[in-house]
Order: sequence, then C-alpha cells, then structure tokens
Amino acid sequence: MLELFSAETTIVLGLDLSDEEDKLIKTAVSLAKKTGSRLILVHAVQPFRAYAVGGEDLVMPFEVFEQELYHSDVIESDQRLHAIRDRLPPELVIDLQVVRDYPENALDTVAAEVKATLIMCGMRVNRPGEWYGGMSTALSLMGSSPFPVMIIPLSTEIDFTTREHNILVADNLREEGLHALKAALGLCKSISYKQLIHLHVKKTSYRDINATVEKIRVAMIEGKLPANPDFDANVYLKHLKDELKAVMIERLEIADKDFAQGLHWTPRIRFGRPAEELHHLVKESNSDILVFGKHHFLRPKGLVMGKIPYQAMIEENVASIVVPDLTAFPSNIS
Repeated sequence: MLELFSAETTIVLGLDLSDEEDKLIKTAVSLAKKTGSRLILVHAVQPFRAYAVGGEDLVMPFEVFEQELYHSDVIESDQRLHAIRDRLPPELVIDLQVVRDYPENALDTVAAEVKATLIMCGMRVNRPGEWYGGMSTALSLMGSSPFPVMIIPLSTEIDFTTREHNILVADNLREEGLHALKAALGLCKSISYKQLIHLHVKKTSYRDINATVEKIRVAMIEGKLPANPDFDANVYLKHLKDELKAVMIERLEIADKDFAQGLHWTPRIRFGRPAEELHHLVKESNSDILVFGKHHFLRPKGLVMGKIPYQAMIEENVASIVVPDLTAFPSNIS
C-alpha cells in the first residue's frame, strides 16, 4: 500500500537539471513536507561509450579510461544538485546522488538501495496534435519500474501542504486494479483529500447495450424470460450499475476494510473506452491526482502496448501515479 506518512518514507526525485524543473521540485518538496518524507534528488549522467574499430571487428569500449576522462560532468552535476538543495527548506532531510547510468535505470537503482516508497519524475507536455516520439524517462518508468511512479507535467505545481485533493483511481475489477485501489487508499491516509473517486469503465458501447436490451425484450415476448412491461435501457443500465457498484464496495473492503468505513468515496461507472472515459472524468471531477495500474500499458502477461490515457496524464495540474503489481513491489513497500 502506498502510504507516505511513516518516519521511514523516502521519495526519490529524478532531475535532468533543466530550467523547466522548478515546479516539479516545489511539488516534491511540498509532498515531502506534508508526509515527513526523506527526499533524494537524483541526476543520471548517461554513460559514454567510446568504441574502436579494428578491421571489421568492434572492439570493447574503453571503460577503464572513460571514468577519468568524463568525470567532470559528474562533478558539475553534483555541484548543481548542491545548489538546488541550498535553496530548499533546511528542515527537510534531503540527500543527493549523481549516477552514471541511463535515467530510468538510475532511478530504479537508487530507489532499491534506499527502499523508496515513491519515484517522482517530470514529463514534458507536447503541443496539441503532436505524437509522442519514443519512450521518455517518465513513460519508461511508468511501464517498467517495480516502484510506484508519480509523473508531474513540468508546467504543473501541486500544493500538498495546504490544499485538499480529489483523487481518482481507475479500477478494471481485476488484480492490477486492486493494487491501484490499495495505493489510492494509502495516498488518502497520507495527504489531505476531499474525496476518492473510484472509476470502473465497462468496455461496452451504448449501441451494444441497446442491442442486449432488444434481445432481452424478444426473450420476454417469447416467454423465455419473465415479462416486465417497464423494462427498457434505463432499467437495464441501473441493474448493471447496481451490480458493478456492489462489486466495487466489496473490493474497497478487501483493500482496507477499517479505513473504508469513514472514507469519502464516490463510485463512478462509465461505459465505452477506458482511456477516453478516464480523461473525461478527470476534467469533470476536477481530480488532480490520478492513480492507475500497469494494465494501461501492457496487456496482462503479454508484451503488447496498451492504450495509455495520455490526455489525462498531461492535464494541467494533474499528477499521475502508476502502481506496479504487488508481486513486483520490493518487500519494503508490499
């Protein structure tokens, strides 16, 4: 469960030391203040590989010489991290690490070493209509990290110290959705929240629903089902929503029965495409924290990329948290 209020909580913040990260840093500091967390600022210096060619053969890189030749960038990065820390509130526990590795690997490595509860990372927002080129550090972490990952658009600053938040959790009513729900409940314990919006999207269009209703009517006329003169699409939808709501209540109690008793909880059931409905509800509910599982990225036990809710993820003033399966969690955060 993602609980950030214990004395041993550690948040790892990935920085590329650009001028765009001021709001990201302020958001991380705000969350660390609210939860009493230790904050570790991490910058990755990408490894340099100098290859030599001998005839048609590729010779191994000169790794022995690289460490000394290219150590200046590590020193410079360390100095810049120290300059950032000097500007931050002195009461916070803040550590610094410069790692020579690719960013997503560096953040996972540090998180494992310090037994982190959360990795935070910024994400640049593309202009409307642009495609997402390649996999950014943020998307790579969201897709593969064994730690919960919070992504903040670099244009966004979120205040955790003085504001209450609407938290929206997407639940597919399977195992990975339950992990996300548990994380959302832990987050509710850690910060000030107005309500937890619990969303399930049934992958059924209204056209399909109308077709099902028509089949049920025909079955009633033919005597295969008990007759109900009041039966129509609205009656069928209400019945379907009541069934799904009962399942969601049960899952809430499985996730944390005691905490669920006084929870400000709002179930939402939608029909259609999950990513689109998630995006719409984020805007309608003014949610500023979105929690979902890795099933938005990869189909269970497969390697096929799924449709991730990009639009919801890059909304102004919305933080997104992707939660891995509990089987992938390190033991300290399971």
